[in-house]
Amino acid sequence: MTRARRLAAVLSPLFVCAAVLFAPGTAWAQMKIAIIDMRRAVADTEDGLRMKSRLQELFDSRQGEYEGKEKEYGKAKDELERLAKDGKAKEDVLRQKYAALEKQALELQAFGMKFRQEMTQRENDLMLPILNKLQGLVRQVASQESYDIVVSKEAVPYFRGDLEITDRIIQMYNASTPAPAEEKDKDKKPAKKDKKAHETQAPSPDAPSPDAPAPEPAPAPEKKPMPKKKK
Repeated sequence: MTRARRLAAVLSPLFVCAAVLFAPGTAWAQMKIAIIDMRRAVADTEDGLRMKSRLQELFDSRQGEYEGKEKEYGKAKDELERLAKDGKAKEDVLRQKYAALEKQALELQAFGMKFRQEMTQRENDLMLPILNKLQGLVRQVASQESYDIVVSKEAVPYFRGDLEITDRIIQMYNASTPAPAEEKDKDKKPAKKDKKAHETQAPSPDAPSPDAPAPEPAPAPEKKPMPKKKK
């Protein structure tokens, strides 16, 4: 994105807000306005916190794979530079190793690009349901409180603190979202068990220690001669 486009992306919400509030003939002073910080709303909801945790797990996993491939590439590059500097390797061998290194570099670049695309796609998949639900709650509050307009915090350089509804929207979101099954299981207290069954018993003096060497096998019983039959 060029500098002009980035500047337009930042200023366009300001122009829209100014056009609404200060347009001629608009009784903007009588309008009831609310402000919301959608970024903080997404980040501070329970679903947003879980989303951040999942993305971090995915990032750590893929980052580990990338660093492993990057380390292998670095070793191959150092080996090629050593062979070229030594001057003992044949020219065709150096060509093959250089071609293999170039292929490895392209694979590393492709893996990094796929890694970034996967992270972006996963973030979008997790964030979209949160945004949709937040927008529904904003419309609900706007209808209940008769707000004429709800403006993004990024679009205004200043506003009174009492106009912001971000915390209220977050609380409504969390109250209407059931906890995942794994979190419910954590909240359940374990059933009481018989204390006697879990009392630690002192080991018997004859009991072998776990660190003691294995006992030698018992010697095989001696074979006794069979008694002769009487005639």
